Amino acid sequence: MDNGNGASMRISRCFVERERRKHMKCLFTKLSSLLPIQQTKMSVPEMVDQATAYVKELQGRLEQHKGTKVQLERTCEMRKRKRMIRPVLNVRDLGYNLEVNLITGLNVEFALSDFINILQEEGADILSATCHHAGDKAIYTILCQAIYPRIGIETSSVHERLKSLIC
Repeated sequence: MDNGNGASMRISRCFVERERRKHMKCLFTKLSSLLPIQQTKMSVPEMVDQATAYVKELQGRLEQHKGTKVQLERTCEMRKRKRMIRPVLNVRDLGYNLEVNLITGLNVEFALSDFINILQEEGADILSATCHHAGDKAIYTILCQAIYPRIGIETSSVHERLKSLIC
């Protein structure tokens, strides 16, 4: 009975070892397929050495690409900052008329209707309002006239109130 049991243990060990070798062969085949093209057949230790060297090379490339990515992100951020144009407001008193000029970047959002409301609250009647785009800038011009010419429009008050909208 011992002979039968020992023989089955031996067969079981042989089967396990055969399966292990098949599995290892499959893994080495996969490893070989992931390596750059080789001209000659390599031994297992050579393949492992080449795989190790290749992984180190890929790690170096990855670090290089990470550095490049960081540099490009910084450059992109700097370019975005340069594109951001600070709004410029100019209010000119033309006697009974008032001219309001605003230059902004296209990235600045504000409501032109708010400007018009302030002008009307200050006693102005809007004659014209235009908007032009030049490159990455928007240029707004509003021409208005005092509703009551004898009273006029307080330029400094208008300027301060309009400036509070864009700053």
